[in-house]
Amino acid sequence: MKLNVWFYSCILIAIVSCTPNSHNTSDIAKEYYKTYQERNDFEKFLSFYDDNIVLEDIVNADSIVGKKALKEFLDWNNPSFQKVGNEALVIYEQIIEDNKVVTRGYFTEFLWGETKLEAMHFVTILTFNESGKIIKHIDWINYPSNLIDYNKRKNSNNWIKQ
Repeated sequence: MKLNVWFYSCILIAIVSCTPNSHNTSDIAKEYYKTYQERNDFEKFLSFYDDNIVLEDIVNADSIVGKKALKEFLDWNNPSFQKVGNEALVIYEQIIEDNKVVTRGYFTEFLWGETKLEAMHFVTILTFNESGKIIKHIDWINYPSNLIDYNKRKNSNNWIKQ
């Protein structure tokens, strides 16, 4: 009897230890975007990212590596930013498959200092690691033309490997 209990205990321990850290990508994405929509808790927002996060902004050709650089790049605490409505973004559509989340929506209009910026369409691809943290974040944002000089901006097409 003791041998059977020991044997089954060993099998159970082996099964549990071989099972990868499971997380529910859908639930994490829901909480991530809820935090993003509210845009009140920057530390909570940053907690969704792995320390070695890579963010690529395709239109503006920014490539950000690491959580510290991400924090500086996003600059949520900048006093120039003010939400106009209750939500910072609206989601139209979301596709979740395995560890990837593709989201389509728009950032609502907001104030930057005294300037009101229009709503902007976006498509984002988030890739999660086995711990449920975002390791890759790719953005396509339809920035207003007054925010980007398309003749002088960096070119993300240079990232294409030939």
